[in-house]
Formats: sequence, structure tokens, C-alpha cells
Amino acid sequence: MKVFYNWEDIDGRVNDLCQRLKHESFEAVYGVPRGGLIVAVLVSHKLGIPLITSLRDMYGKKFLVVDDIADTGRTLEKLKRLEVCSGATFATLDYHKQSSVVPDYWISEKGDKWIVYPWEREDSEEIQDYLV
Repeated sequence: MKVFYNWEDIDGRVNDLCQRLKHESFEAVYGVPRGGLIVAVLVSHKLGIPLITSLRDMYGKKFLVVDDIADTGRTLEKLKRLEVCSGATFATLDYHKQSSVVPDYWISEKGDKWIVYPWEREDSEEIQDYLV
């Protein structure tokens, strides 16, 4: 079953995420390329923290890594293995309990539905198209 989020849904979910993060202090926010970058831009504006597009020079700093979803967890797992990310906090809008990585913060558990975000094609297949 597919669930389609619109931009209003995303705005509400990002607001919820920022509410959960407001007690934290970050030097910057990094968005995982593709869906995470869009979320990172929104979080950057709402929390008033700089958006970074590279992890270079972030070693030893407290920063936020965001993605739209932790589904399999492979993407976040690769980032968590990087030494530069040892001080990072990880957050996603959605989380699937099968994920190999549990983000520090997330808004909702995905369950068995296939989520189509507004930045994706409505006919997206239930696979990660960038892996094809």
C-alpha cells in the first residue's frame, strides 16, 4: 500500500522533528543526498542552524544528520561508520523497525506502507530507484 505525503504533511512532520530537537545544540545540519537534503534545508531554516553539504571539517563537532527515512538502514549505517560522524545525531521523518540503524530521533514508524514523498515520482516503485 502506498501513502502519499504532500508538502503540508512534510511541513508538519519537520515541525514535529524540530520540536523534539529544540533542546539540542548543533553546529550544523547535513542532509543525506536526495530526500534527506530537502529535510535538512527545512530543519536548517526552522532551527536557525547552518546547512552543510560536506562532512569535511566536521570531525569532533556536534552536528545533525537527517534523512527522510530509515528503511533498510544501509545509508545511515554507512554514515555512522565514518569517524567524522562519531559526534553526530541522526534523525529521520520515518523509521522502519527492520532498519539496521535506529535513528536518535524520528517522527513515525513506517510499518508496511510504501511512502511516496512529494519530491518523488508518484509512480515510484517499492524499491530504492537509485539502487537500480
